[in-house]
Amino acid sequence: MRRSLGSNMGARVLPLAVVVPVVALDRVTKDAVVTAIGPDAPQHRIDLLGRWIGLEYAENRGAAFGLFGAQSPILPLIAMAIVLAIGIAYARQRRPSIVLGLVVGLAIGGAIGNLIDRVRLGHVVDFIAVGPWPNFNVADSAVTVGVVGFVAWSLWTSRDADRASPRGRTKAPIGEGTGAR
Repeated sequence: MRRSLGSNMGARVLPLAVVVPVVALDRVTKDAVVTAIGPDAPQHRIDLLGRWIGLEYAENRGAAFGLFGAQSPILPLIAMAIVLAIGIAYARQRRPSIVLGLVVGLAIGGAIGNLIDRVRLGHVVDFIAVGPWPNFNVADSAVTVGVVGFVAWSLWTSRDADRASPRGRTKAPIGEGTGAR
């Protein structure tokens, strides 16, 4: 009993153990970018692999990847609602897995990183430039991996639950219910 309680407690704090370094890495990289190539710098881009990959300062006033144009006051509220919903979904798990803890930590850490920018600056600092795609940052990457991981985990666990449930079976296995003996 004691062992399972301890491992469950570890799984419970895992998201926090991921959130803190994600937010810290996001802050450090954004602060370095603002200092090196930000609005007051003589240049705003550093090419790393030709024009294909580089560091390029950008102010994102829209939603993820610059979608939806200028920032609306509702965007921080949406971000907080998403963080809350993911946190509640995680808290409701009786025995959360390590994978779930990691992806929840990534999603929440990234959302908090960008939320700090929105509240502090009124925009999000983006700086990773890859080909024709909109610039992004560490927090965007964490949110993307976290949300995709959360969706994959949800689909995987619902599939497993369907297999385990007698109602989840849509066809009888060969030889069952056919009258063959």
